[in-house]
Amino acid sequence: MVSSTTSSGSSFGSYRLFEQLGVGGMATVHRAEHQDRPGESLALKRLRPELAAIPEFVQAFVDEARLASYLHHPNVAQTYDFGKVDETYFLAMELVRGPTLSQLLRERSRIPLPVSLYLIVQLCDALEYAHNLCDAEGNPLGIIHRDVTPANIIVSTAGIAKLIDFGIAKAASSSVRTKTGFIKGKFAYVAPEYIAGKIDTRVDLFAAGVIAHELLTGRRLFQVENDMETLKRVQRMPIEPPSKWNPKVPPALDEIVMTSLARNPDERWQRASAMRNAFVFIAQRLPTQQQVARWLADVPVPEPSAATSGVSIEIQLIEETMVTNARRPGFAEHLITARTRATQQRLWVIVVVLSLVLLGLLAYLFTH
Repeated sequence: MVSSTTSSGSSFGSYRLFEQLGVGGMATVHRAEHQDRPGESLALKRLRPELAAIPEFVQAFVDEARLASYLHHPNVAQTYDFGKVDETYFLAMELVRGPTLSQLLRERSRIPLPVSLYLIVQLCDALEYAHNLCDAEGNPLGIIHRDVTPANIIVSTAGIAKLIDFGIAKAASSSVRTKTGFIKGKFAYVAPEYIAGKIDTRVDLFAAGVIAHELLTGRRLFQVENDMETLKRVQRMPIEPPSKWNPKVPPALDEIVMTSLARNPDERWQRASAMRNAFVFIAQRLPTQQQVARWLADVPVPEPSAATSGVSIEIQLIEETMVTNARRPGFAEHLITARTRATQQRLWVIVVVLSLVLLGLLAYLFTH
């Protein structure tokens, strides 16, 4: 998040507000401190006053707060408090210091391969957690983020990727339903079936695949200036593997990314954990949190210094080992792709159904 305006520390209930961190169609976000804990910064998200009289917006904000109260994971920004001051609803959230992935991609056209995989793995961990979260009674919440984009992933200065903004997340318990034909989320990361009105957790995995492709190539996959053209590209544009633009990407890594980008969701990774484990298997070794934090500290520098930093050397060594291993013959032979598994599952279903029909027919013939 980037500060845009500064306030002198005005009061808001039990909080003091400082600079504005962001503004959207539904809410504004300020850096704030609780009056009982001065010096501890957090992000205070407030529903815009003009929306407070519209029940649908209020309910959506309340749903976000209710959903956020369940989310407690290292790779998800935490929510601390929810309430209402006068007529203004608010959420008090963890203030994650660091650039978003979109800012990171603007600063560095291509991120080192090991760092990219480290960030993708953490995104998959966040999605696996959210997708399988249950309430206090053990009932699945059915969470689908629906807005997995580089702008909603912050890489903290501590070297941890955090998924933010569950404001348009869909949960089975949500009171407000999306109107037919209205897509929420950034068009360049929307899964093809979502455009057609079908949605489950696999739309988040498609978005994660788009992000993986962009991290590995340093270029946008579907995004163009025109939204309708972007949607057409999502639906029909031939997708080239990342190695076309980045020769360091080995074929096995291409396969993982291309599986996540399958337009048929049945041929895609079915769970974030499966996608995550495939990336980890290919990587074998990822940078440490400390290495990523130190690499990140160099990102805002416009021109790298002539002397290569120590952490750059460390990450380069990890990358060389990763690429060498992944190109070794037979290295990824036992890595079964989602496409193969889906085909096997369909064949088994057909075999079982035919067997039951045959048994039924034989039983009928023997009894008559």
